[in-house]
Amino acid sequence: MIMIKNFLAKYGRHFWLISLAVTFYTAYDLFFDEGNLFSTVMLAACTYYFFLRGTGRLSKKDGPFVE
Repeated sequence: MIMIKNFLAKYGRHFWLISLAVTFYTAYDLFFDEGNLFSTVMLAACTYYFFLRGTGRLSKKDGPFVE
């Protein structure tokens, strides 16, 4: 458990790049194959959210899931 916390503390701000790669794949699948629009839009929104959280532009108190 400590190893995972150390990994996230060190590389957590770059997690959005993994989501971006999957978003590119779904966009390619959408345009050149029989892809799904909902998956592409949802992954793009998640990528943007992870980008904002990872770069510090969206703090925990300003997040969309805070009451």
